[in-house]
Amino acid sequence: MAKRPTKVDKKEFNFDDFIKKNNLNQSVNTKPLTWIPLSKPWHDALKIPGFPRGYMSTVRGFSNTGKSTAFYEAIAGAQSIGDLPIVIETEGNWNDDHARQCGVKYKEVVDKETGEITYKPTFVLMKPEDFVTEYACYDYSDSKMKSKPLRKIPVIEDVIAFMNDTLDKQDNGDLNANLCFLWDSVGSLDCFKSVQSLVSNNQWNAGAMTKFQSILNYRIPSSRLEKSEFTNTFITVQKIWIDNMNGGGIKHRGGEALFYNTRLIIHLGGQVAHGTTKLHAEALSQKFQYGIKTKIKCEKNHITGIERSGDICSTPHGFVNPDELSKYKSDYKDYIHKALSVDFDTEINFSSEEDGKEVKDK
Repeated sequence: MAKRPTKVDKKEFNFDDFIKKNNLNQSVNTKPLTWIPLSKPWHDALKIPGFPRGYMSTVRGFSNTGKSTAFYEAIAGAQSIGDLPIVIETEGNWNDDHARQCGVKYKEVVDKETGEITYKPTFVLMKPEDFVTEYACYDYSDSKMKSKPLRKIPVIEDVIAFMNDTLDKQDNGDLNANLCFLWDSVGSLDCFKSVQSLVSNNQWNAGAMTKFQSILNYRIPSSRLEKSEFTNTFITVQKIWIDNMNGGGIKHRGGEALFYNTRLIIHLGGQVAHGTTKLHAEALSQKFQYGIKTKIKCEKNHITGIERSGDICSTPHGFVNPDELSKYKSDYKDYIHKALSVDFDTEINFSSEEDGKEVKDK
């Protein structure tokens, strides 16, 4: 057995001189924690304000569990504090009306001749066709721009290229704003190789997703340092599936590459099923689903450590606390009547449906 040493031969070493001589930067001071705010019902359920700035966060769940509501509220939240939302919408489900109803700000433009009112975004919105226009001639297999388009659909690499190009513009002084990237949704695109081969290969797609590492490991986190002029944030929406072949665990559509870099994960809906309750309004034999009540859980929190769960209602106008649903129905009574195409004095019956069972509200 080795004996414990009684004397250690210490070498003389001047740490400060070594740092200065080698031009090593020891500044690790970070900015105070700030948030992209969401609505009060979000805070009521989770006891966190929204999404942390300078980090990557994810909203996940099955379809129709309220993820889009969180997405639109995050855009509105970024606008409210002066951060520029950079919206990456690759599912083809963007809805201007829903966005405005959730608080997203648009610029109102009035046609002087006709009086018609249109709305222009006050944020950057990249849709699938925009990525094709910008990057269709780029060959990611040899990193060269070609003279003719190589495809007619966007690919994973386009999102990476666009984010890097946008951050480059910020670095070069052409974009003087804090940025909040929002992607709906991860897993909605194939990679360049899959598209070129006309085969949606999961391994190729997962490999392409690893190319986000420079953004996730450096370009977003480095903006938290005090020396950084800007603070940049990345928020993603991601659908899930259940891996019944390997114990029934939750898997993320599009692979697990982003999971390890995500500091905050919010799960909407159930863990093995949707876990939602449909909220109905009915009048004159017509039924309108005005929202859903869903479970919400902070699944991972490497920011504050607080991991709570609760219930929340997703409506066309944003999130609502289930305890305040009566107020919502009163405040938006005219909207519900209009959706049902009935007179405003027509009586409306409200009910909820869970697992196919309809229950009238008391």
